[in-house]
Amino acid sequence: MLMRYGQQHTELREQREIIQRVIDSEPECVKTVAADGTLLDMNPAGLSIVEADSLEQVRHACVYDLIAEEDRAAYIAFNERVFRGKSGIMEYDVIGLKGGRKRVETHAVPMLDEDGRVTAHLAVTRDITELLRSQKELKQFSVAVEQCASVVMITDDRARITYVNPRFTHVTGFTAEEALGNTPRMLRSGKHPEEFYSQLWDRITTGREWRGKMQNQRKSGELYWAMVVISPLKDETGKITQYLCTQEDVTSSHLLTEQLDHQARHCMLTGLINRYEFEQRLGQLLRKAHQDNIQHAVFFLDIDQFKVVNDSCGHMAGDQLLRQIGALIQSRVRQSDVVSRLGGDEFAVLLEHCTSQDAARIAEDLRSTVEESVFGWGENIFRVTVSIGVVNVDGQSPETAELMTFADTSCYLAKELGRNRIYLHQNNATSQRRQDEAMWVGRIHAGIAENRFCLFVQDIAGLQDQQTCHYEVLIRYRDEKGAVVPPGAFLPPAERFGLSPKLDRWVIRQVCEFLARNKDPNLKLSINLSGLSIADDELLLFVRNTLDSCGVDPKQLGFEITETAAISNLANAVQFIKAMNDIGCSFALDDFGSGLSSFGYLKTLPVDYVKIDGIFVKDILDDQVDLAMVRSINDIGHLMGKKTIAEFVENQAIADTLKQVGVDYAQGYGISKPRPIETLIADSERLFTSVEDVSSTH
Repeated sequence: MLMRYGQQHTELREQREIIQRVIDSEPECVKTVAADGTLLDMNPAGLSIVEADSLEQVRHACVYDLIAEEDRAAYIAFNERVFRGKSGIMEYDVIGLKGGRKRVETHAVPMLDEDGRVTAHLAVTRDITELLRSQKELKQFSVAVEQCASVVMITDDRARITYVNPRFTHVTGFTAEEALGNTPRMLRSGKHPEEFYSQLWDRITTGREWRGKMQNQRKSGELYWAMVVISPLKDETGKITQYLCTQEDVTSSHLLTEQLDHQARHCMLTGLINRYEFEQRLGQLLRKAHQDNIQHAVFFLDIDQFKVVNDSCGHMAGDQLLRQIGALIQSRVRQSDVVSRLGGDEFAVLLEHCTSQDAARIAEDLRSTVEESVFGWGENIFRVTVSIGVVNVDGQSPETAELMTFADTSCYLAKELGRNRIYLHQNNATSQRRQDEAMWVGRIHAGIAENRFCLFVQDIAGLQDQQTCHYEVLIRYRDEKGAVVPPGAFLPPAERFGLSPKLDRWVIRQVCEFLARNKDPNLKLSINLSGLSIADDELLLFVRNTLDSCGVDPKQLGFEITETAAISNLANAVQFIKAMNDIGCSFALDDFGSGLSSFGYLKTLPVDYVKIDGIFVKDILDDQVDLAMVRSINDIGHLMGKKTIAEFVENQAIADTLKQVGVDYAQGYGISKPRPIETLIADSERLFTSVEDVSSTH
């Protein structure tokens, strides 16, 4: 019997050890608690929760001390219920020995002895801190997805829809019930080719994200643009189980972008494409022409005397004329041809697959059609004509910019030859000269912006006693290699293309700033003005403002205008010269004697100086007629109270003869050659130094 008892005792001990090992390896807390809250036992998982390194740290301690204060009373009551024989579940916060706080859920049952009395509180407790955090995050995510401003759609691996958020219904019009079990094909608009969807599907089924813009269709049939992101979702093995699709309705921004893009590429007045878009399409056509050598054509059209309509009837009339001409051009060319308003009163046509013979015929048809049309505005009736430049395009054509220059130059030549005509681009000397001039347009703009222009001066020396020297300002261009380019290269195209007023203003500004830096009050500079500047109503205000801003005495500044320019703008010239005189600036009439009625106009123009044309001056030693002309101009000029200046004075002998005649000033290479304006500063410094030296000796 003793042996059997010993064997049973051993078996019980082994079973207890097995149970203890099971309890110790349990991932959740297993503990026993006495009626007064004393901790009787706890497995390692429980020790981890309360941050104890060993059981001895907490055995026989009061578990109530480990309960958060706000949960302690409820836990005591919970323990008492267990000791009354009731099981229960409770959540509460545990405060660990190291201060950590965790949320736990405990399942407690009473432990009974042989007599049925409760001897302990047995509980299985698990740490639910991370679970609650995850649940909270999941709830937040769920709320975020439900309330998301973007469409959210989830499908299974076969693209069957398993979830859509409310925004899906708002955007597409389909309810969740209609969408679930369906596929995204229900949104297809038919605007994308099948290849588009095949490439999309190939990408996402290989585990890669797809992003892009697509046009979908709502339940109502209305189309909308969506920015779409489709992401494959994988399980722990890397297998794709779902697809997450988000969509943003970007219809408004897409339409706005299209509108802005349209505006950037079109003329808002006529609806035709603008210069930028025309050049883009011309560039594309040129690349094709270089490959296949097929003939095409480019037209440049300019409305003749457009300014007459604008000035007589106002800009609204001018705008209507532009719309009328644009529509007329479109009506006379093929639907495949490209018509553009380049700007101002200039139009262009790009004709694809057009031989030179056809181009000439179509251009003549356009010219005659415009000529036969009538433009009416109120009681005014205008006969409108256009000048057309035609350039053929083929495999040997130059690049876009040069081709545009050819077309522009050809159009200009058509106007120069009498307007209302066609000019076919040819590789001859005249065309080349005009093209070279046209190339100067960009160089002049760039030259002003990059300060490539520079100023030179030439002495206007006094010939008679007490006549002080002053200087004519001359403009030069310094090219990319630093070489100085004379004005004969760029002033004619500047005048021809209406850029001379811009150059004149640049010179005025530079000269005034130079005078402001140079403190010599006796320094006087004379600036050449173009005929276009004389007709510029705002130039007078510009001169006044520049003089004021630079603090320059107006008496130090003079202006020159050629006789031809003055006569062609006589009323403006008289008004402008008088205004300059009122300010205090002097005025010279340049190249006098070259006109047919010079003396008659001289009486009208209130100039201070008359510059005798060098054509009469250079041969006065050998030609008595020229000498007589110089003497006549000088005498009449003096009778009118004007000083005289002889040009083209090439040597001292000519200067001596001019002095005998009584001419006041001389200018030419025999007096001095043009030199940089900066040399005047050195001249002034030497003059002041010599004056100081003289003063110091007295």
